[in-house]
Amino acid sequence: MQKCIGVIMYQTSSSKGQELVAQRMVREFNKLGQRAYLITSLFHDDKEVIPSEILRKGTGYLYSEDSALDIPVIRVDSYIAKWPPRRIIFRDFMQTLEALVDKYGINVLITHSTLWNGPEDAAKFAIWRRDMCQMGGYKDPIVFCHMSHLQEASPLRYSLNELTFRTAWSKFSLAKIIDTANLILVVTPDEKASQVKMGAKPGKCFLFPGGVDDESFLRFVSEDGNEFFKKYKINPDTRIVSYLGTIEERKNPMAVLKIAEKLKDVKNLRFILAGRGGSNYAREVEKAIQTLPNVIYIGEIDEISKNQLIKASYLNIVMSRLEALGIAQLEFMYNGVPVVTSGVGGQSWVVQDGVEGYHAKGPDDIDGAADAILRLLHDEKKYNQMSANAKEKAGKLTISNLVRELDNAIDQEMIKENKLTTIPPEVQSTLAEPEYALKSWRSGTSGVVATNKRVFIRQGSISRRVTELRYTDIKAIEHTRRYPWRTLVTGLIISIFFLVAPALRSLLSNTFVAHVENLLHDIASVLPAFFSSVAFTQFILPLLPLLVCTVIFFAGARSGFKIYGEGIKPLYLTRRFRDTIGFIREQVDNATLRTTQ
Repeated sequence: MQKCIGVIMYQTSSSKGQELVAQRMVREFNKLGQRAYLITSLFHDDKEVIPSEILRKGTGYLYSEDSALDIPVIRVDSYIAKWPPRRIIFRDFMQTLEALVDKYGINVLITHSTLWNGPEDAAKFAIWRRDMCQMGGYKDPIVFCHMSHLQEASPLRYSLNELTFRTAWSKFSLAKIIDTANLILVVTPDEKASQVKMGAKPGKCFLFPGGVDDESFLRFVSEDGNEFFKKYKINPDTRIVSYLGTIEERKNPMAVLKIAEKLKDVKNLRFILAGRGGSNYAREVEKAIQTLPNVIYIGEIDEISKNQLIKASYLNIVMSRLEALGIAQLEFMYNGVPVVTSGVGGQSWVVQDGVEGYHAKGPDDIDGAADAILRLLHDEKKYNQMSANAKEKAGKLTISNLVRELDNAIDQEMIKENKLTTIPPEVQSTLAEPEYALKSWRSGTSGVVATNKRVFIRQGSISRRVTELRYTDIKAIEHTRRYPWRTLVTGLIISIFFLVAPALRSLLSNTFVAHVENLLHDIASVLPAFFSSVAFTQFILPLLPLLVCTVIFFAGARSGFKIYGEGIKPLYLTRRFRDTIGFIREQVDNATLRTTQ
């Protein structure tokens, strides 16, 4: 089905996992032929890239084709919050979102992350649109999806103040968000279990484990790991153990340095650390590296260098204290590089212990991680098996495959939101590419969905019958009026009965006649004298049912449209579907033109 998708994330980034997932999601939806936009803040990697004053003077948002990200980006007015820490807040986002939805025709919203107002406002907006749709204010509801990238609120990382706030946000805001969402995107089965405990319905949860950026690897397929050895003047026989990620306390690269120190006497073994620094913690890491001869820190790297590093690596290592998933690990695995990991959070699912790599006994198990490295250095058969397992698992989790599956899941949610789930499955199954939904309408008990090839018309409050009609099979559409003829005929029959009743008197029992006369006498006694006169009872009263039904007949007359198609009875739509008929006529003309060319 044709969609216009707004992917909402609080900033852009060149290296952070959540931001990269959102950016890649936009790119892949556009590759599938959908229209997708990244709706984000003024910030890229925590730095303002557009002055806020520019947006405040205009519409509150700015559209651009971002050449660096290679996706369409809409940046909205925003600011870095004092609370909660490390979060960016959108200003007047409900108003901005309404303007964006109306301007670009957005009908799908996908929000990312937690503890900021984007997911909350998008959830409220989705409820608002659903309610408006039910009251006839909007024709198209919004499909709303949310991806939390949920991490455990651990006391090891957060102060008591922040820890309890995060818990409160999850209980209050996140609970409502997941209740509102059509789909909840979870990165691991463990996260699904956590979301279900919060009240999510299991059927809403869609497994979306970040995804390997397979396009990037295809783009740089010619890059050789030998280039990395040459660039950093490393002996090609060296076995490289790589850390790739932000140099921050949560990622725990200091533990990697302790492992390197323990293995500093192992011949032809080097540790490479790559990732963005800049914090006080990162400076401590850089200082510690200077004392280790078997460690090189190369800082933040571009896509080419990243591909070269992955291809040059023998092992990947990550000793994170908290980790929702670990996209970097999937990228190494995609190239057949086994992983040594602390095994926390999503890492325990991404890397199975003894299958695609080894688990240490937590982020501080220096000895266990060092032993795992040594085992793989000395057991070539085990290494090759893990390498093959890693490549096989990550090969199934590419961003292109995941977004394609998500696109199909959103199709089903669009059908549900438009109340057209009664379309028979065998008909729904024919809604495959290149056929896609263009528009939908609803009024009363009737609903219409138009694709680029045919139209589905649902009618009736009980049977809810759905008729499917191809544009090429539509023979005519005419303006018509529908009259309630049964009402008029009913009034005529009653009036005729009253007129001929005197002639039928001899055929009726005396008891029945006496009862009717007594009833009429009682009614006449409370009415003015005119209504008991002979003229009224013999001439006007018998015609009264016909007169009443005639008034109802003309009052109930409705204007509308009849659609004549091959092999079906004419389909009637009320005048409320005037825009629908105009659209269908346009599609019929286009279909006729294509067949004559």
